[in-house]
Amino acid sequence: MLNQIKDKIGNLMLKGKTASGRKRGVYNFENARTVGIIVNSDSQKTFEAVREFMKFIKSKNIEVFSIGYVESQEVLDSYSRQIGMDYFTKKECTRMGKPKIQKASEFSEKDFDIMIDLSLSSVVPLKYIATASRAKFKIGRFDEQSNFYDLMIDISKKPELDYFIEQIKHYLSLLKRN
Repeated sequence: MLNQIKDKIGNLMLKGKTASGRKRGVYNFENARTVGIIVNSDSQKTFEAVREFMKFIKSKNIEVFSIGYVESQEVLDSYSRQIGMDYFTKKECTRMGKPKIQKASEFSEKDFDIMIDLSLSSVVPLKYIATASRAKFKIGRFDEQSNFYDLMIDISKKPELDYFIEQIKHYLSLLKRN
């Protein structure tokens, strides 16, 4: 119950916030040079799916950066070193869910061509990063409460990470160069 209240307050604090000085553009895997990925890393399956997606992006000669949120330090200790991602935990956030660590701020300040939020549910700390991101083209799952993505993909009929990644690849392949 307390966590739900904190999430509601965190979401209210995010309303209307956007990255200042953000230059928007439309990018795909042909014209992007940098991609930032944020993810709620809750299982080994998630780690593996993200690792494969990062390999796919790198195969396109695109530089990839990623940051993941994990609920507990145990999960972080078990998986984080496997795929070379930055991670942070609940302990590294304020009571309202705002990340208070330097690596989250640095990630948001990077001028990515594409930022992809691979979260399958609403995770306030990751919403803070996505909202503050200076990325030119932001992608995330469809969520009626989120208004900071440039491309939203509805995965409500099949809310699985592999399917979401497949849809991202599909829609970005349909987009033409600026």
